[in-house]
Amino acid sequence: MDDNEMDLLESVVPGLISEFLQRFDILKSIDLLAPVGRRVLSEHLHLSERVLRSQADVLKSQGLLKTSPAGMSLSDEGRRVMNGLEPVANRFLGLTSQEKQLAERLNIERCFIVRGDQVESPVVSKQLGIVLNDALAKLLPEGNNTIVVMGGSTMASVATRLKPELSQHRQLIFVPGRGGIGESVSKQANSVAATMAKQTAGEAKSLYIPEQLSESTYHPLLNEPTVRPVLDLIVHAGVAIHGIGRADAMAQRRGVNSEIKSYLRKARAVGEAFGSFYNKEGRILYQVHRIGLQLQDVQHFNHVFAVAGGHDKAQAIESYMKIAPHQTILITDEGAANVILKK
Repeated sequence: MDDNEMDLLESVVPGLISEFLQRFDILKSIDLLAPVGRRVLSEHLHLSERVLRSQADVLKSQGLLKTSPAGMSLSDEGRRVMNGLEPVANRFLGLTSQEKQLAERLNIERCFIVRGDQVESPVVSKQLGIVLNDALAKLLPEGNNTIVVMGGSTMASVATRLKPELSQHRQLIFVPGRGGIGESVSKQANSVAATMAKQTAGEAKSLYIPEQLSESTYHPLLNEPTVRPVLDLIVHAGVAIHGIGRADAMAQRRGVNSEIKSYLRKARAVGEAFGSFYNKEGRILYQVHRIGLQLQDVQHFNHVFAVAGGHDKAQAIESYMKIAPHQTILITDEGAANVILKK
């Protein structure tokens, strides 16, 4: 629907589009937060409890909501309606057009944009996970699929939104793209792979080695019986899912020494992905020495999903796409997308 059609619709039924979008937002938020009480939901949506009560009563009368002592949740019909109307809501909001613009701007295969800004609302990361699940459901072929996953806070969050339906007619194996000993357990690639496998009734492999290695220990580990089979799975995988981080935050998280941190600041590093720190132009400044998936490895993968949101990551996302494989599918939010497209 173009702008002219939207204007004509508004002239016939004033307020129709805003009313629809408000109710759609309520359905979407209940799905993300369920079970949720009215007060928490009104704060999340920045609506008065009076307005929310009125709209929720309408949705409940239509059989789209159900209530319990714990709060509101969607009925099966409510979820069906919400999923069916999402493309319509996105067209009203201009997201479909914006997704095409962003993909062209970044010169990658496709972009998906969810509403909101991850910096301002942690719930946005759940939305990123839902979109990732839907994209995987559409793009993964039937049969065996080996999926390499990276670690990070965003990856840990999106992992919880994958659904068992992904395994219908598919055998899914989730493989960590790097070791993780030494960092927060929940953010480790091993943990992300295990969560994704649990959510989808798939299988997970583990790579229990330090993420960063000295030269003396790197090569002997490559042939360890517990390491070699996992590395072989990584090499022959067809799908990768990874995050994108800001250089300053990732240097701190990876325990980079003060000398390298100083170098990265002076060289104006803006982002990190796959252990590679890069500047605004996409030139790699420093590569963490580690076992696992490297940036050059994903060039031959069939699908590469980059999941990152928040206006503070806009520069890191935009610069990474200068070195990303063309078959990259970016899943991001309005916070990041708006900053990139306004440049």
